[in-house]
Amino acid sequence: MVLLATSLVMLLMATALVLAQTEPGNGIQGSITSISGIVVLVEEDPAAGSGSAKGAFTVTDETEILRQQGGELIPATFGDLRVGQSVAATYAGPVAESYPTQGAAGSIVILEEPFAGQLRDDELRCLLPEGCDTNNDGVPDLRAGEPAPDEGTDSGFVQYDNAP
Repeated sequence: MVLLATSLVMLLMATALVLAQTEPGNGIQGSITSISGIVVLVEEDPAAGSGSAKGAFTVTDETEILRQQGGELIPATFGDLRVGQSVAATYAGPVAESYPTQGAAGSIVILEEPFAGQLRDDELRCLLPEGCDTNNDGVPDLRAGEPAPDEGTDSGFVQYDNAP
C-alpha cells in the first residue's frame, strides 16, 4: 500500500514537471548579453549578480524573429540580433529547468529602445554581459547595452588618435 501511494505521488510530480516545461508563454524580457553560435542568452537584469531571470534560447528554423516598430511587429533575421538589445524571448516546447533555463526559441522580438534615435552610430556602448567598469574601481557602472558617458567626462575610455 505504501509503495502504491509513493508511486502515485511520484507520477503526479513527474506530470506537473512535464506540464511546467511545456507551458506556452514561457519566456524572458530583458537584454541580450551573449550570442554564441545559434544560442542567444537573454537576462532580465544583467547587472544582477544572481537570481535575475536568465535564459538560453536556441534559434531554430521555426523561431520567429521580429522587430517592434511603432505599434507593429515586422519580420527580422538572426543577423539583426545584437548584444545589448532589449528583447522579449519565448520558448517553444520543453525547457530545461536549469539556471539559466534552456530551450528552443519560439520567438524573439527586438523591442524598441526608449532612447532610439538619440544615440550616434559612433557612440561607445558597453558590450560585456557582466557590465563595464569605466572608472577602474573594480565595480561595473554600466550595464550591457548602455552608452558610455560623454567623451568630455572622465569616463575611463581612451580615445585614440593618430594625430602627432
